[in-house]
Amino acid sequence: MRPNNNAEWFRGSANFGYALEHRLAQKGLTLIELLIVMLIIAMMASVVVLNAPPSPGKARTEADRFAVRLNMASEQSVMTGSLIGLELSATGYRFFRYERGEWRKDGLAPLKDGDFPADVVVEYDLPEPARRNEEAEPDHNDEGAPAPNVFFTPTGETTALDVDFVSRRARMKLSLDHAGGLKVIRNDRSE
Repeated sequence: MRPNNNAEWFRGSANFGYALEHRLAQKGLTLIELLIVMLIIAMMASVVVLNAPPSPGKARTEADRFAVRLNMASEQSVMTGSLIGLELSATGYRFFRYERGEWRKDGLAPLKDGDFPADVVVEYDLPEPARRNEEAEPDHNDEGAPAPNVFFTPTGETTALDVDFVSRRARMKLSLDHAGGLKVIRNDRSE
């Protein structure tokens, strides 16, 4: 609403012009304004970080990766009708296909050999019958000859196997049963 008196109007508009001119002359932010903005951003970032799910850890990642490979080996054995062998060690694994009386590497396109990361300790246990068979097999005296210790048959049966993946943060257990069933569970028992 406009004042009745022209002098009042002029005085009020003069003050407004001075304040506007003074504000336009001031460029940039004050230190307090900048600190407040940074504080708000830091609070928002902390809320996001606290609500983010934890990373699964190397043991879980490696156990899941190995479980997928074992499942693929079982499926490929059934689909192709061939016996597939897995040579497992504490440092890695290799897949082979049994054909014409010998273990071969060819024909296993989706099954890739792998090495376990150095910061994940891998411990595996074969059931007693599998260990007895492994000990009873004759030595071939070939350094590079494949020696699978886990087998996937065309009927879907497998050698039972328990593998522990241990990292700094977790201990995961992968169990493969005789019917080809796979389970990966957290195994934080103390030994």
